[in-house]
Amino acid sequence: MNPHQPGQSEDETIDRRPHPPAFNVPGIILMLIAVFATVHAIRVFVLGPVAASDVLLDFAFIPGCYGDFDEICGFRSAGADIWSPFSYAFLHGDWTHLGVNAVWLLAFGTPVARRLGTVRFVAFSGAGALAGVAAFSVLNPTLVAPVIGASGIVSALMGGACRFAFGGRERTRFNPARADMPIVSITDALANRTVLVFIGVFFATNLLIGSGVGGALGGGAIAWEAHLGGFVFGFLAFRLFDPLSGVRVR
Repeated sequence: MNPHQPGQSEDETIDRRPHPPAFNVPGIILMLIAVFATVHAIRVFVLGPVAASDVLLDFAFIPGCYGDFDEICGFRSAGADIWSPFSYAFLHGDWTHLGVNAVWLLAFGTPVARRLGTVRFVAFSGAGALAGVAAFSVLNPTLVAPVIGASGIVSALMGGACRFAFGGRERTRFNPARADMPIVSITDALANRTVLVFIGVFFATNLLIGSGVGGALGGGAIAWEAHLGGFVFGFLAFRLFDPLSGVRVR
């Protein structure tokens, strides 16, 4: 039996086939990467040194400013303490820092965004950003240096993806195309060797390349505490945001 419709060529039939899901990146992921790149480009190519420093002062997260441990905190905008626990994620130290986060966002944000949908994804990402700086603040309460970068969000997304995209104990391959896979228990996720390898690679990459804390007000150390806080939140709290959490592994 001829699978083609009358008058339809084989090429036309192939063109109508849907693209593989792995290459169908959700719009919210592309939008976030575009916003990150635009913000960084404006800071680098449009703003002068003084204006760029002002942006860093107002929109980066500075834990020490919540206790007024430095007089420079008095130059921040009135609402900076409210929005900076979220806005810091849109700032990056350099193009390499942004590029690394963009790659990990594509890898782990894609399956999570497909599974949660845009609204839940944004809520989950925002909570992950907040969890990242919360963990950082607990260990660095008096530090007056800007924390910047989307690594807290990416870490939360990776933690969330570890609960379903790798499967349970029996599965060893990361499968971003299967956003509908059942959520697995914390024990089963940690028993998957691939999960542990991806966690190790992620943190090692950030330690080698990242610049999570730095800029005009501080040094160039990596904010590993924010990464850890984001990942732990995503890994443990993913079920609270997951619309498919009622589906269980048999």
